[in-house]
This record gives sequence, C-alpha cells and structure tokens, in this order.
Amino acid sequence: MEAHPMMTRLKGLYQGQARHERFKISTTLFSSKLATGNLVGPHVLKMISQIETLEKLDAPLHPMLATDLILGSLPAEYSQTVVNFYMNKQEMTMPELLKFLTTAKESLGKGKGKSVLMVEGSTVAKKSGPRSPAGTKRKGSKKPKPASNSSSLKPKEGAKKKSAVCYYCGKKGHWRRNCAKLLAERK
Repeated sequence: MEAHPMMTRLKGLYQGQARHERFKISTTLFSSKLATGNLVGPHVLKMISQIETLEKLDAPLHPMLATDLILGSLPAEYSQTVVNFYMNKQEMTMPELLKFLTTAKESLGKGKGKSVLMVEGSTVAKKSGPRSPAGTKRKGSKKPKPASNSSSLKPKEGAKKKSAVCYYCGKKGHWRRNCAKLLAERK
C-alpha cells in the first residue's frame, strides 16, 4: 500500500473521533469555573493542558483568548487581580500566567482578615476642641473669626494708654515703643 491512500484511510477512520474530542475539550474549557476556596494552581494547569490538547487536534486558540478564558474562570475573589492584569496591559505566556495567579492567591491569603487602607496626604485639617457624641448638635458653636488685619492687632489708643506703664523708663502714660527716651537713644 502506498502512503497517500493509507493516510486517507486513517483520516477517514479517526477524523470523527478527533472532532468529537475537540468538542468535548472545548466545551469543558469554555464552561470551567474555579470554585471559591479551591486552589488556583491545579485549575490553571488543567486549563493549560486542555488548550495544548486543542492545539494538537488542529484547533489552536489565540494566546489572548486562552488568557481571557483562564482569567474569566476565576471567582470573584480574584477580581482585583484580573483588573490589575488588564490595567497594566500585561502579556504573559501560560506558565507565567500560572505563576502570576499563584502568587496573587498567596497575597490574597495573607491579607485575609486584615485590611489596610493607605492614604497619601490629606488636605482636610482636624478640628480640635470639645467633641459631642455622634448624632447630637453642639450648643453654642463658635462663629468663625474674621481674618486678622494689622489694625486689629494694635491696641486702642485712648482707654489703656493712660494707665499703661513704660517698661523702659518706668513712667505712666505711654508704652515702651512710644518712649521718647528710647527713641532718642536709638537715633
């Protein structure tokens, strides 16, 4: 027997089985989901082996479709990992994706029970003063003070000037900054 007729006869015999095998593998691949709490490593390895089997049966999947299938089969606890993967526009081979997901699972496991919220610098200043219980109104809350001007810092001339004592010469009736003796010495 020659090679060509033998090859044609074998294809006729086994091509139906290959098509049925492709159908079974593709349906299990597209419908597979990782149950919450199960290990991600064996699940991803199983999916990778199914993808490689499809390639052997002349039905290869595009690498991006294969990656999307694997990421789409993950439970909700991996949602942040999937978002990070797509936001960073990462391109990975299947073994790299397996390693990425197993390390992501380890980091998810370590953070369980402890949630940390990190905040960089805040523009809101805390108010100091008496606090009241939540849900109650403060009585007699203070009104905001107007912005200080240079004129508001200066004391009133008439009322206190007569009883004021100069710290430089010790006489009543003026302040140190207006003391004639001090001003004469500075010149």
